[in-house]
Amino acid sequence: MNKEEKKYALSGIVLRYLTYKITENLRKLYLDVDFQEHNIILTAYYQTEPNNIELDLLDDIVTNSSAPIPDFSVEANIKLVKDYKDDEKHDYLIFAFFDETRYDYDL
Repeated sequence: MNKEEKKYALSGIVLRYLTYKITENLRKLYLDVDFQEHNIILTAYYQTEPNNIELDLLDDIVTNSSAPIPDFSVEANIKLVKDYKDDEKHDYLIFAFFDETRYDYDL
């Protein structure tokens, strides 16, 4: 399995643990894999500062994702949407909330 196939498989593992963990405040969740450090970083973008429940839900995603992949450590990185830059590079977009401001039509 090459690195891209491994990243895809790892993204599927994380994806299965999102059920009932997404709040309206969470706008995007990215996955990045560092094969040299055996580390997976989940970058969560929130509209406003996440509350304790949202932090616990993100921690649940990290903890549950770690169980089936003991070769990798999984950690979360929390950012706000206002700090997002369109030119940021990530391996996978795991989740994104629909943002109508990115489109030129009325819904």
